Amino acid sequence: MLTRYTLAPMRQLWGREEAKFEFWLKVELAILKARVQLGDLSPEAFSAISKNASFTVARINELEAEFDQDMIAFVVTVQESLTAAGVEEFAPELHKGVTSYDIEDPALILMLREANTLVLEELRRLRDALSQKAKEHQWTLMIARTHGQYAEPTTFGQLLLVCAEAMQRSIARLEQAEFNEGKISGAVGTYAGINPEIEFLALRELGLKPAHAETQILQRDRHAAYLADLAIAAATIEQMSRTFWEMMRSDAHELEEPRSERQRGSSAMSHKKNPILTERLMGMPRLIRGYAHTAMENVATPEARDISQSSVERHIFPDATALVHYMASRATTLVARLVVFKDRMRDNLENRTHGVWATQQVRITLMNEGISYDAAYLYTQQAAFNAVERSVHMQEVLSEMPISREDSRTARDVLGEGKLVQCFNADAYVRPGISHIFCVAGAVVSQPR
Repeated sequence: MLTRYTLAPMRQLWGREEAKFEFWLKVELAILKARVQLGDLSPEAFSAISKNASFTVARINELEAEFDQDMIAFVVTVQESLTAAGVEEFAPELHKGVTSYDIEDPALILMLREANTLVLEELRRLRDALSQKAKEHQWTLMIARTHGQYAEPTTFGQLLLVCAEAMQRSIARLEQAEFNEGKISGAVGTYAGINPEIEFLALRELGLKPAHAETQILQRDRHAAYLADLAIAAATIEQMSRTFWEMMRSDAHELEEPRSERQRGSSAMSHKKNPILTERLMGMPRLIRGYAHTAMENVATPEARDISQSSVERHIFPDATALVHYMASRATTLVARLVVFKDRMRDNLENRTHGVWATQQVRITLMNEGISYDAAYLYTQQAAFNAVERSVHMQEVLSEMPISREDSRTARDVLGEGKLVQCFNADAYVRPGISHIFCVAGAVVSQPR
Protein backbone atom coordinates (compact mmCIF):
# COMPACT_ATOMS: atom_id res chain seq x y z
CA MET A 1 0.00 0.00 0.00
CA LEU A 2 1.07 3.56 -0.67
CA THR A 3 0.90 4.40 3.02
CA ARG A 4 1.91 8.05 2.56
CA TYR A 5 -1.32 8.66 0.67
CA THR A 6 -3.63 6.23 2.49
CA LEU A 7 -6.15 7.61 4.97
CA ALA A 8 -7.21 5.74 8.11
CA PRO A 9 -10.43 4.07 6.79
CA MET A 10 -8.62 2.57 3.80
CA ARG A 11 -5.68 1.57 5.97
CA GLN A 12 -8.13 -0.27 8.22
CA LEU A 13 -9.62 -2.08 5.23
CA TRP A 14 -6.55 -2.88 3.13
CA GLY A 15 -3.55 -2.22 5.35
CA ARG A 16 -4.18 -4.73 8.13
CA GLU A 17 -2.90 -8.20 7.32
CA GLU A 18 -5.82 -9.66 9.24
CA ALA A 19 -8.48 -7.95 7.14
CA LYS A 20 -8.32 -10.23 4.09
CA PHE A 21 -8.42 -13.37 6.23
CA GLU A 22 -11.37 -12.01 8.21
CA PHE A 23 -13.31 -11.74 4.96
CA TRP A 24 -12.19 -15.22 3.91
CA LEU A 25 -13.44 -16.67 7.18
CA LYS A 26 -16.73 -14.83 6.70
CA VAL A 27 -17.20 -16.57 3.35
CA GLU A 28 -16.22 -19.97 4.75
CA LEU A 29 -18.80 -19.62 7.53
CA ALA A 30 -21.49 -18.55 5.06
CA ILE A 31 -20.87 -21.74 3.08
CA LEU A 32 -21.13 -23.84 6.25
CA LYS A 33 -24.37 -22.10 7.19
CA ALA A 34 -25.78 -22.86 3.74
CA ARG A 35 -24.88 -26.52 4.18
CA VAL A 36 -26.78 -26.57 7.48
CA GLN A 37 -29.84 -25.14 5.74
CA LEU A 38 -29.63 -27.91 3.15
CA GLY A 39 -29.16 -30.65 5.75
CA ASP A 40 -25.58 -31.35 4.68
CA LEU A 41 -24.09 -30.26 8.02
CA SER A 42 -25.40 -30.52 11.55
CA PRO A 43 -26.27 -27.32 13.44
CA GLU A 44 -23.96 -28.52 16.21
CA ALA A 45 -21.02 -28.68 13.82
CA PHE A 46 -21.71 -25.20 12.49
CA SER A 47 -22.07 -23.81 16.00
CA ALA A 48 -18.79 -25.38 17.11
CA ILE A 49 -16.91 -24.14 14.06
CA SER A 50 -18.34 -20.61 14.06
CA LYS A 51 -17.63 -20.14 17.78
CA ASN A 52 -14.10 -21.49 17.75
CA ALA A 53 -12.67 -20.76 14.30
CA SER A 54 -9.78 -18.32 14.51
CA PHE A 55 -6.37 -17.60 13.02
CA THR A 56 -3.18 -15.67 13.54
CA VAL A 57 -1.38 -13.98 10.70
CA ALA A 58 1.92 -15.23 12.08
CA ARG A 59 0.83 -18.87 11.77
CA ILE A 60 -0.59 -18.31 8.28
CA ASN A 61 2.69 -16.73 7.17
CA GLU A 62 4.64 -19.60 8.71
CA LEU A 63 2.59 -22.19 6.83
CA GLU A 64 2.60 -20.19 3.61
CA ALA A 65 6.39 -20.25 3.65
CA GLU A 66 6.07 -24.04 3.69
CA PHE A 67 3.14 -24.51 1.27
CA ASP A 68 3.66 -21.46 -0.99
CA GLN A 69 -0.13 -21.13 -1.08
CA ASP A 70 -1.87 -18.68 1.21
CA MET A 71 -5.36 -20.21 1.03
CA ILE A 72 -4.10 -23.61 2.14
CA ALA A 73 -2.12 -21.91 4.89
CA PHE A 74 -5.26 -20.10 6.01
CA VAL A 75 -7.43 -23.23 5.99
CA VAL A 76 -4.88 -25.29 7.94
CA THR A 77 -4.47 -22.48 10.47
CA VAL A 78 -8.21 -22.29 11.09
CA GLN A 79 -8.44 -26.09 11.32
CA GLU A 80 -5.66 -26.02 13.91
CA SER A 81 -7.66 -23.52 15.93
CA LEU A 82 -10.60 -25.92 15.95
CA THR A 83 -8.35 -28.74 17.12
CA ALA A 84 -6.94 -26.55 19.86
CA ALA A 85 -10.50 -25.71 20.95
CA GLY A 86 -11.35 -29.42 21.29
CA VAL A 87 -13.68 -29.66 18.29
CA GLU A 88 -11.20 -31.29 15.91
CA GLU A 89 -13.86 -33.69 14.60
CA PHE A 90 -15.45 -30.76 12.75
CA ALA A 91 -12.23 -29.37 11.30
CA PRO A 92 -12.45 -31.35 8.00
CA GLU A 93 -15.78 -29.65 7.22
CA LEU A 94 -14.02 -26.34 6.65
CA HIS A 95 -13.38 -25.63 2.94
CA LYS A 96 -14.97 -28.95 2.00
CA GLY A 97 -15.78 -29.24 -1.71
CA VAL A 98 -14.75 -25.73 -2.66
CA THR A 99 -11.73 -24.15 -4.34
CA SER A 100 -9.64 -21.14 -3.35
CA TYR A 101 -11.49 -18.60 -5.46
CA ASP A 102 -14.85 -19.79 -4.21
CA ILE A 103 -13.62 -18.02 -1.08
CA GLU A 104 -11.34 -15.32 -2.42
CA ASP A 105 -13.62 -13.90 -5.11
CA PRO A 106 -16.68 -13.27 -2.89
CA ALA A 107 -14.35 -11.90 -0.20
CA LEU A 108 -12.68 -9.54 -2.69
CA ILE A 109 -16.05 -8.31 -3.95
CA LEU A 110 -17.06 -7.56 -0.36
CA MET A 111 -13.82 -5.66 0.25
CA LEU A 112 -14.21 -3.70 -2.98
CA ARG A 113 -17.79 -2.90 -2.04
CA GLU A 114 -16.61 -1.50 1.29
CA ALA A 115 -13.80 0.43 -0.39
CA ASN A 116 -16.23 1.83 -2.94
CA THR A 117 -18.51 3.03 -0.15
CA LEU A 118 -15.57 4.93 1.36
CA VAL A 119 -14.63 6.40 -2.03
CA LEU A 120 -18.19 7.50 -2.70
CA GLU A 121 -18.44 9.23 0.67
CA GLU A 122 -15.43 11.40 -0.18
CA LEU A 123 -16.50 12.04 -3.77
CA ARG A 124 -19.90 13.24 -2.55
CA ARG A 125 -18.18 15.59 -0.10
CA LEU A 126 -16.08 16.94 -2.96
CA ARG A 127 -19.13 17.39 -5.19
CA ASP A 128 -20.92 19.26 -2.42
CA ALA A 129 -17.89 21.48 -1.77
CA LEU A 130 -17.68 22.30 -5.48
CA SER A 131 -21.41 23.06 -5.65
CA GLN A 132 -21.24 25.30 -2.60
CA LYS A 133 -18.20 27.16 -3.91
CA ALA A 134 -19.88 27.50 -7.30
CA LYS A 135 -22.91 29.19 -5.74
CA GLU A 136 -20.61 31.47 -3.77
CA HIS A 137 -18.83 32.56 -6.96
CA GLN A 138 -21.71 32.40 -9.41
CA TRP A 139 -21.20 36.08 -10.28
CA THR A 140 -17.42 36.32 -9.80
CA LEU A 141 -16.47 37.50 -13.28
CA MET A 142 -13.23 36.33 -14.87
CA ILE A 143 -11.72 35.84 -18.28
CA ALA A 144 -11.93 32.32 -19.66
CA ARG A 145 -8.96 30.94 -21.53
CA THR A 146 -8.99 28.49 -24.41
CA HIS A 147 -5.79 27.15 -25.99
CA GLY A 148 -3.93 29.22 -23.37
CA GLN A 149 -5.34 32.43 -24.88
CA TYR A 150 -7.83 34.96 -23.59
CA ALA A 151 -11.27 33.85 -24.80
CA GLU A 152 -14.48 35.37 -23.43
CA PRO A 153 -15.81 36.21 -19.96
CA THR A 154 -17.23 33.59 -17.67
CA THR A 155 -17.61 33.35 -13.92
CA PHE A 156 -15.49 31.32 -11.54
CA GLY A 157 -18.71 29.73 -10.33
CA GLN A 158 -19.40 28.35 -13.78
CA LEU A 159 -16.00 26.63 -13.88
CA LEU A 160 -16.63 25.11 -10.46
CA LEU A 161 -20.10 23.96 -11.48
CA VAL A 162 -18.63 22.17 -14.51
CA CYS A 163 -16.39 20.22 -12.12
CA ALA A 164 -19.28 19.50 -9.74
CA GLU A 165 -21.38 18.10 -12.57
CA ALA A 166 -18.50 15.93 -13.83
CA MET A 167 -17.97 14.65 -10.29
CA GLN A 168 -21.65 13.75 -10.04
CA ARG A 169 -21.31 11.68 -13.21
CA SER A 170 -18.42 9.77 -11.65
CA ILE A 171 -20.46 9.23 -8.52
CA ALA A 172 -23.32 7.85 -10.60
CA ARG A 173 -20.97 5.44 -12.40
CA LEU A 174 -19.41 4.20 -9.17
CA GLU A 175 -22.85 3.76 -7.60
CA GLN A 176 -23.58 1.30 -10.41
CA ALA A 177 -20.39 -0.71 -9.85
CA GLU A 178 -21.05 -4.47 -10.12
CA PHE A 179 -20.43 -5.54 -6.54
CA ASN A 180 -23.46 -7.78 -6.28
CA GLU A 181 -22.20 -11.05 -7.78
CA GLY A 182 -20.04 -13.89 -6.52
CA LYS A 183 -19.23 -17.47 -7.42
CA ILE A 184 -19.02 -20.64 -5.35
CA SER A 185 -19.11 -23.12 -8.20
CA GLY A 186 -16.06 -25.30 -7.76
CA ALA A 187 -12.70 -25.81 -9.40
CA VAL A 188 -13.68 -24.86 -12.95
CA GLY A 189 -17.10 -23.33 -12.36
CA THR A 190 -19.14 -26.43 -13.22
CA TYR A 191 -20.56 -27.10 -9.73
CA ALA A 192 -18.93 -30.54 -9.85
CA GLY A 193 -19.05 -31.83 -6.27
CA ILE A 194 -20.98 -28.79 -4.99
CA ASN A 195 -24.71 -28.14 -4.85
CA PRO A 196 -25.65 -24.86 -6.63
CA GLU A 197 -28.05 -24.23 -3.74
CA ILE A 198 -25.04 -23.85 -1.45
CA GLU A 199 -23.79 -21.04 -3.67
CA PHE A 200 -27.17 -19.33 -3.68
CA LEU A 201 -27.69 -19.53 0.09
CA ALA A 202 -24.12 -18.63 1.02
CA LEU A 203 -23.98 -15.64 -1.29
CA ARG A 204 -27.38 -14.47 -0.08
CA GLU A 205 -25.96 -14.56 3.45
CA LEU A 206 -23.16 -12.29 2.20
CA GLY A 207 -25.50 -9.92 0.38
CA LEU A 208 -24.51 -11.22 -3.05
CA LYS A 209 -26.11 -13.25 -5.82
CA PRO A 210 -24.66 -16.02 -8.00
CA ALA A 211 -23.02 -15.04 -11.27
CA HIS A 212 -24.62 -16.91 -14.17
CA ALA A 213 -21.63 -18.56 -15.82
CA GLU A 214 -18.04 -18.36 -14.59
CA THR A 215 -14.88 -20.43 -14.67
CA GLN A 216 -12.72 -20.96 -11.60
CA ILE A 217 -12.88 -17.20 -11.04
CA LEU A 218 -15.26 -14.34 -11.59
CA GLN A 219 -14.51 -12.87 -14.98
CA ARG A 220 -12.38 -9.77 -14.63
CA ASP A 221 -14.31 -7.46 -16.96
CA ARG A 222 -16.22 -6.35 -13.86
CA HIS A 223 -13.03 -5.41 -12.05
CA ALA A 224 -11.59 -3.64 -15.09
CA ALA A 225 -14.76 -1.58 -15.49
CA TYR A 226 -14.52 -0.49 -11.87
CA LEU A 227 -10.88 0.55 -12.19
CA ALA A 228 -11.79 2.48 -15.34
CA ASP A 229 -14.51 4.33 -13.43
CA LEU A 230 -12.01 5.15 -10.68
CA ALA A 231 -9.60 6.46 -13.30
CA ILE A 232 -12.29 8.73 -14.72
CA ALA A 233 -13.08 10.11 -11.27
CA ALA A 234 -9.37 10.76 -10.73
CA ALA A 235 -9.13 12.43 -14.13
CA THR A 236 -11.95 14.81 -13.19
CA ILE A 237 -10.04 15.80 -10.05
CA GLU A 238 -6.98 16.23 -12.26
CA GLN A 239 -8.90 18.50 -14.65
CA MET A 240 -10.11 20.64 -11.75
CA SER A 241 -6.60 20.82 -10.29
CA ARG A 242 -5.03 21.67 -13.64
CA THR A 243 -7.48 24.54 -14.08
CA PHE A 244 -6.72 25.82 -10.59
CA TRP A 245 -2.98 25.48 -11.25
CA GLU A 246 -3.18 27.69 -14.33
CA MET A 247 -5.05 30.30 -12.31
CA MET A 248 -2.46 30.08 -9.49
CA ARG A 249 0.45 31.02 -11.75
CA SER A 250 2.22 34.21 -10.67
CA ASP A 251 1.21 36.08 -13.81
CA ALA A 252 -2.47 35.15 -13.38
CA HIS A 253 -2.64 35.17 -9.55
CA GLU A 254 -6.39 34.56 -9.45
CA LEU A 255 -6.25 31.67 -6.96
CA GLU A 256 -4.00 30.45 -4.20
CA GLU A 257 -3.80 27.20 -2.29
CA PRO A 258 -4.69 27.20 1.40
CA ARG A 259 -1.43 27.33 3.33
CA SER A 260 -0.34 26.77 6.90
CA GLU A 261 1.47 29.57 8.68
CA ARG A 262 4.85 27.83 8.57
CA GLN A 263 4.50 26.18 5.17
CA ARG A 264 7.47 26.56 2.82
CA GLY A 265 7.47 26.28 -0.93
CA SER A 266 11.05 25.95 -2.10
CA SER A 267 14.22 25.01 -0.27
CA ALA A 268 16.09 27.65 -2.29
CA MET A 269 13.56 30.38 -3.16
CA SER A 270 11.78 31.54 -0.04
CA HIS A 271 9.44 33.84 -1.97
CA LYS A 272 7.62 30.96 -3.66
CA LYS A 273 4.14 29.67 -2.81
CA ASN A 274 4.30 26.41 -4.68
CA PRO A 275 0.86 24.76 -5.16
CA ILE A 276 2.06 21.42 -3.85
CA LEU A 277 -1.37 19.93 -3.09
CA THR A 278 -2.74 20.96 -6.45
CA GLU A 279 0.25 19.42 -8.21
CA ARG A 280 -0.07 16.25 -6.14
CA LEU A 281 -3.66 15.93 -7.32
CA MET A 282 -2.47 16.43 -10.89
CA GLY A 283 0.09 13.63 -10.60
CA MET A 284 -1.81 10.87 -8.81
CA PRO A 285 -4.30 10.21 -11.64
CA ARG A 286 -1.39 8.92 -13.71
CA LEU A 287 -1.09 6.04 -11.25
CA ILE A 288 -4.82 5.34 -11.35
CA ARG A 289 -4.79 5.20 -15.14
CA GLY A 290 -1.90 2.73 -14.92
CA TYR A 291 -3.89 0.54 -12.54
CA ALA A 292 -6.90 0.70 -14.87
CA HIS A 293 -4.74 -0.41 -17.78
CA THR A 294 -3.36 -3.26 -15.68
CA ALA A 295 -6.91 -4.34 -14.78
CA MET A 296 -7.70 -4.48 -18.50
CA GLU A 297 -4.77 -6.85 -18.95
CA ASN A 298 -6.31 -9.14 -16.31
CA VAL A 299 -9.51 -9.67 -18.31
CA ALA A 300 -7.89 -12.12 -20.73
CA THR A 301 -7.64 -15.13 -18.45
CA PRO A 302 -7.13 -18.28 -20.58
CA GLU A 303 -9.56 -21.16 -20.29
CA ALA A 304 -10.60 -21.87 -16.70
CA ARG A 305 -7.88 -19.56 -15.33
CA ASP A 306 -4.24 -18.92 -14.71
CA ILE A 307 -2.82 -17.18 -11.67
CA SER A 308 -1.25 -14.20 -13.44
CA GLN A 309 -3.90 -11.78 -12.23
CA SER A 310 -3.54 -12.73 -8.56
CA SER A 311 -0.26 -11.01 -7.74
CA VAL A 312 -1.36 -7.93 -9.68
CA GLU A 313 -4.66 -7.58 -7.83
CA ARG A 314 -2.94 -7.63 -4.45
CA HIS A 315 -1.64 -4.17 -5.40
CA ILE A 316 -3.97 -2.46 -7.83
CA PHE A 317 -7.21 -2.65 -5.83
CA PRO A 318 -5.87 -1.42 -2.48
CA ASP A 319 -3.73 1.25 -4.12
CA ALA A 320 -6.32 2.52 -6.61
CA THR A 321 -9.19 2.77 -4.14
CA ALA A 322 -6.98 4.27 -1.43
CA LEU A 323 -5.53 6.87 -3.80
CA VAL A 324 -8.89 8.02 -5.15
CA HIS A 325 -10.21 8.16 -1.59
CA TYR A 326 -7.20 10.28 -0.59
CA MET A 327 -7.48 12.51 -3.67
CA ALA A 328 -11.17 13.21 -3.07
CA SER A 329 -10.58 14.03 0.58
CA ARG A 330 -7.69 16.39 -0.09
CA ALA A 331 -9.45 17.96 -3.07
CA THR A 332 -12.40 18.76 -0.82
CA THR A 333 -10.07 20.62 1.54
CA LEU A 334 -8.51 22.44 -1.41
CA VAL A 335 -11.88 23.59 -2.75
CA ALA A 336 -13.37 24.53 0.62
CA ARG A 337 -10.35 26.62 1.66
CA LEU A 338 -9.34 27.93 -1.75
CA VAL A 339 -8.16 31.55 -1.71
CA VAL A 340 -9.98 33.42 -4.49
CA PHE A 341 -8.73 36.84 -5.62
CA LYS A 342 -11.90 38.29 -7.08
CA ASP A 343 -10.39 41.72 -7.70
CA ARG A 344 -7.51 40.17 -9.62
CA MET A 345 -9.97 38.21 -11.73
CA ARG A 346 -11.82 41.43 -12.53
CA ASP A 347 -8.55 43.25 -13.26
CA ASN A 348 -7.36 40.51 -15.59
CA LEU A 349 -10.69 40.64 -17.41
CA GLU A 350 -11.00 44.39 -17.73
CA ASN A 351 -7.40 45.52 -18.07
CA ARG A 352 -4.95 42.76 -18.98
CA THR A 353 -7.08 41.55 -21.89
CA HIS A 354 -7.32 45.11 -23.26
CA GLY A 355 -10.95 44.25 -23.96
CA VAL A 356 -10.15 41.93 -26.88
CA TRP A 357 -12.60 39.35 -25.50
CA ALA A 358 -15.41 41.50 -26.99
CA THR A 359 -14.53 40.83 -30.64
CA GLN A 360 -17.54 38.58 -31.19
CA GLN A 361 -19.92 41.04 -29.55
CA VAL A 362 -18.60 43.91 -31.66
CA ARG A 363 -18.62 41.85 -34.84
CA ILE A 364 -22.23 40.72 -34.41
CA THR A 365 -23.37 44.23 -33.52
CA LEU A 366 -21.65 45.61 -36.65
CA MET A 367 -23.27 42.89 -38.75
CA ASN A 368 -26.64 43.91 -37.35
CA GLU A 369 -25.91 47.37 -38.76
CA GLY A 370 -25.21 46.02 -42.24
CA ILE A 371 -21.47 45.33 -42.17
CA SER A 372 -20.62 41.98 -43.83
CA TYR A 373 -19.31 39.06 -41.80
CA ASP A 374 -15.92 39.07 -43.51
CA ALA A 375 -15.44 42.82 -43.16
CA ALA A 376 -16.52 42.77 -39.51
CA TYR A 377 -14.26 39.81 -38.75
CA LEU A 378 -11.16 41.37 -40.31
CA TYR A 379 -11.92 44.71 -38.65
CA THR A 380 -12.32 43.32 -35.13
CA GLN A 381 -9.28 41.06 -35.57
CA GLN A 382 -7.07 43.97 -36.60
CA ALA A 383 -8.47 46.13 -33.82
CA ALA A 384 -7.72 43.44 -31.22
CA PHE A 385 -4.15 42.93 -32.44
CA ASN A 386 -3.65 46.70 -32.50
CA ALA A 387 -4.94 47.06 -28.93
CA VAL A 388 -2.56 44.41 -27.59
CA GLU A 389 0.41 45.81 -29.51
CA ARG A 390 -0.22 49.36 -28.25
CA SER A 391 -1.36 48.25 -24.75
CA VAL A 392 -4.56 50.25 -25.02
CA HIS A 393 -8.18 49.18 -24.60
CA MET A 394 -9.81 47.87 -27.73
CA GLN A 395 -12.73 50.26 -27.29
CA GLU A 396 -10.30 53.13 -27.87
CA VAL A 397 -9.01 51.53 -31.05
CA LEU A 398 -12.56 50.98 -32.33
CA SER A 399 -13.30 54.64 -31.76
CA GLU A 400 -10.53 55.76 -34.13
CA MET A 401 -9.79 52.94 -36.56
CA PRO A 402 -11.66 52.89 -39.94
CA ILE A 403 -13.60 49.76 -40.76
CA SER A 404 -11.75 49.29 -44.06
CA ARG A 405 -10.09 51.21 -46.88
CA GLU A 406 -13.43 51.46 -48.56
CA ASP A 407 -15.37 52.42 -45.40
CA SER A 408 -13.79 55.22 -43.40
CA ARG A 409 -16.30 54.99 -40.56
CA THR A 410 -15.23 53.71 -37.18
CA ALA A 411 -17.19 51.28 -35.04
CA ARG A 412 -18.28 54.20 -32.89
CA ASP A 413 -19.56 55.98 -36.00
CA VAL A 414 -21.60 52.94 -37.03
CA LEU A 415 -22.87 51.89 -33.62
CA GLY A 416 -22.88 55.05 -31.57
CA GLU A 417 -21.13 55.46 -28.23
CA GLY A 418 -23.82 53.67 -26.21
CA LYS A 419 -23.90 50.47 -28.28
CA LEU A 420 -20.12 50.34 -28.49
CA VAL A 421 -19.73 50.67 -24.73
CA GLN A 422 -22.37 47.99 -24.17
CA CYS A 423 -20.32 45.53 -26.25
CA PHE A 424 -17.74 45.58 -23.45
CA ASN A 425 -20.22 44.98 -20.64
CA ALA A 426 -19.02 41.56 -19.53
CA ASP A 427 -21.66 41.17 -16.84
CA ALA A 428 -24.55 41.78 -19.22
CA TYR A 429 -22.93 39.51 -21.80
CA VAL A 430 -22.75 36.40 -19.59
CA ARG A 431 -25.60 36.96 -17.13
CA PRO A 432 -28.44 35.23 -19.04
CA GLY A 433 -26.33 32.19 -19.83
CA ILE A 434 -24.89 31.85 -16.34
CA SER A 435 -28.39 32.09 -14.86
CA HIS A 436 -29.57 29.35 -17.23
CA ILE A 437 -26.63 27.05 -16.41
CA PHE A 438 -27.17 27.32 -12.67
CA CYS A 439 -30.91 26.76 -13.09
CA VAL A 440 -30.62 23.59 -15.17
CA ALA A 441 -27.83 22.30 -12.93
CA GLY A 442 -30.18 22.56 -9.97
CA ALA A 443 -28.12 25.25 -8.25
CA VAL A 444 -29.75 28.14 -6.41
CA VAL A 445 -29.32 31.28 -8.50
CA SER A 446 -27.98 33.91 -6.17
CA GLN A 447 -28.48 37.58 -6.75
CA PRO A 448 -25.57 39.89 -7.60
CA ARG A 449 -24.38 42.18 -4.87
